[in-house]
Amino acid sequence: MGDTHGDLRRVKIVATLGPASANPEAAELLAREGVNVFRLNAAHLKAEQIPTHVELVRSVEAAVGHPLAVFCDLAGPKLRVAKSARPISLVGGATATIGDPASGADVIVEGMDPVRECPVGSRVLVHDGKIVVRVTAAVGAMVRAEVVRGGDVAGGMGVNLPDVETSLPSLTQHDLECLAAALDAGIDACSLSFVRRAQDVTALREHMVRHGRTVPIIAKLEKAQAVSQDALLPILAASDLVMVARGDLGAETSPEMVPVLQKRILQAARAAGVPAITATEMLESMIHEPRPTRAEANDVANAVFDGSDAVMLSAETAVGDHPVMAVAACARIVREAERHPEFRTSWAAAPCRAAVPDLVSDAVAEAAAEAVAHLGAKTVVCFTQSGRTARLVARHRPATPILALTPRIEVARALSLVWGVIPRVVNEQPDDHEEVVHLAERAALHERLAAPGDLLVVTHGAPVTAQPLTNLMRVHRVAG
Repeated sequence: MGDTHGDLRRVKIVATLGPASANPEAAELLAREGVNVFRLNAAHLKAEQIPTHVELVRSVEAAVGHPLAVFCDLAGPKLRVAKSARPISLVGGATATIGDPASGADVIVEGMDPVRECPVGSRVLVHDGKIVVRVTAAVGAMVRAEVVRGGDVAGGMGVNLPDVETSLPSLTQHDLECLAAALDAGIDACSLSFVRRAQDVTALREHMVRHGRTVPIIAKLEKAQAVSQDALLPILAASDLVMVARGDLGAETSPEMVPVLQKRILQAARAAGVPAITATEMLESMIHEPRPTRAEANDVANAVFDGSDAVMLSAETAVGDHPVMAVAACARIVREAERHPEFRTSWAAAPCRAAVPDLVSDAVAEAAAEAVAHLGAKTVVCFTQSGRTARLVARHRPATPILALTPRIEVARALSLVWGVIPRVVNEQPDDHEEVVHLAERAALHERLAAPGDLLVVTHGAPVTAQPLTNLMRVHRVAG
């Protein structure tokens, strides 16, 4: 059992903690099977529960002996049928009313003013789009709608408004409470749900600054307006990472559009140098079944071929019957996809020529990847203070692992989300280039990524003590 960097798995695995896995034994098994990052779903947590979950991941990190990241997934302005609402069956062609808890409507939706947010002609989707109604009129504090596709509506079901740009705030009061608790607990990253525009990401960062601590932001792309040509690139520029959140994205657009949008988002993210996570229903059947379907195996493999930095399991590990089996299956599928003889020619690993703002560092990163290909070097070793160097090298998808050495544990943890990167914390603070090279050699030997006589490609910024952007690459033969 166990997933080590020796198998050269490039795409990382994110697992959601929940009742099935939020205990020391289960979480450690998940990490040993291949989980690199743990997700806390704030939609199902109270703010006061977050520190305990972060402490759990830290204890697992100590047990397995390498960095693990934990991020808080803020729920955002997710609309839901009120949990207290009585179940109702909507019949196609019939009429139903939609309102807030005080309205007495047929369908009670929390957190919005239906008259304001649901103009005549717009659709309201319930339960991931399984149920569709179209608004025909405003009636007092409610709206009347024709049932286009019926079904059973129950409390807690999600509600989507795909045809309008809602006025709902990007952060709810619950989000702000969870954000404060997560930042104080030492969370490594934070994801923002239902991002509509770059300003939503900026607003979250401003809240972090006011709180006194900032962490990388993962923008979840699940709104139709967020993946439009005008919105996507600014969102990528404002974010540290993105997530293809396919559940609500499918409801907001259409299921047949999701594969196309997934590819478009992943290509744009890699071109911008922004790591990307593919999420939702990766191995959904394994919530109850001990093995995935063939379609699910194809789905995970295609996420690898499309260029994902990471794939995420949600209910499979949070509430599933077989969380460890789900992670093990995911890791096997990823490894097999990466072993495919045409993997290096897919978008996931093909050379990336798009420009990023840091031209010098990116040129060094590209040169490092090219040197690996031409010289048969065993690994790229990046000495990095911020993680930027390792992310840029990963963008160019070298054929070898990327060993990222950093004196900062928070940087190592954040790099756990990045394609092909093996993050390690080093206690030394080298003063010059030769010390960096010697440190790289020792670390590569210790991690069994190189042997005496092998070639390494080493990158860093010089002069080292000034902590500059990466501007230097050296090919080094390991002594012996």
